[in-house]
Amino acid sequence: MRQKLFITAFAGILGLALAIYLIVHAGFSEIFALLLVAGWGLLWLLPLHLLPLALDVLSWKWLLRGEARARFWFLLWVALVREAVNGLLPVARVGGEFVGVRLLAQYGVPASVAGASIMVEVSLTLVSQFIFTLLGVAVLFVAVGEHALLLEVLGTLLLALPLLGAFFWLQIRGGFFTLLQKVTQKILAGYDILGMFGDSQQLDAEIFRIYSHGRALLVANAWQLAGFFAGTIEVWFTFWLLHHPLPFWAALLMESLGQALRSAAFVVPGGIGIQEGGFVLFGSAIGIDADLALAFSLARRLREVFLGIPVLLSWVALEGHYMRRLWQQTPTKGGA
Repeated sequence: MRQKLFITAFAGILGLALAIYLIVHAGFSEIFALLLVAGWGLLWLLPLHLLPLALDVLSWKWLLRGEARARFWFLLWVALVREAVNGLLPVARVGGEFVGVRLLAQYGVPASVAGASIMVEVSLTLVSQFIFTLLGVAVLFVAVGEHALLLEVLGTLLLALPLLGAFFWLQIRGGFFTLLQKVTQKILAGYDILGMFGDSQQLDAEIFRIYSHGRALLVANAWQLAGFFAGTIEVWFTFWLLHHPLPFWAALLMESLGQALRSAAFVVPGGIGIQEGGFVLFGSAIGIDADLALAFSLARRLREVFLGIPVLLSWVALEGHYMRRLWQQTPTKGGA
């Protein structure tokens, strides 16, 4: 556990150093001037971000069919919490998923159902993101013709493909969580970090049950792809606020390749430095200056902070209420 924390902290420090270097090199005053142009208009990014998130929630809701408690607005709040935990706290990009399972279980959804739905949802997200990244690669090839960068991105995707296939094979075949539980217990000296998901065999069975509903998976995947395209609209609108409008294809390239890079660097908390470097790299391929690419990245960071902090505070308040209720229900030693 300490080794994992050290790796996460070290990656975060390196990422922060990279972000600072890029900002200083591009010119902080130039970047700040671009953000001033957008001004208070950047606040429009907060409600706009709910659109791609809501489409993702519709995908998740399809996987939770039959659970009456899994209402849309509650799932939207849980999705906001998951995103805020992954984006603002010093955890790998799986920390929010653990919190999501806990919140669903507290709300009355069986832990195995909650864990299986999030596991399958994350897996489908990888497929949707792979497809969306291929669209970005197509844009890079047709509209930009940046062959060196194109070969690097394609090489990374080809390396990821067998890993993605093995990941799905283990889930569909069954026994994925049972195997994962044994591995994590050995790494963490017997500590069962997956115990909150319930019995591993029951969880594997629930995952297999969800995968057996092929139509639901296709619908869920379609909603996720729609969410990625909605994220492209968010990118286009941000550049418009910065008074440097982009064509839609350019916004799609920035969103698809930027999201893929941040997901690949999941060990870096919040993708700090990785996101900034990616936007500078991909932006240069389509004629976007480094200061504008970094202004866009910082605008996205501001949206994450202004939207994420109130969400995190609401989660902390709910956890406090939940713990207080448990404490009140626990009998004292002198009680009956």
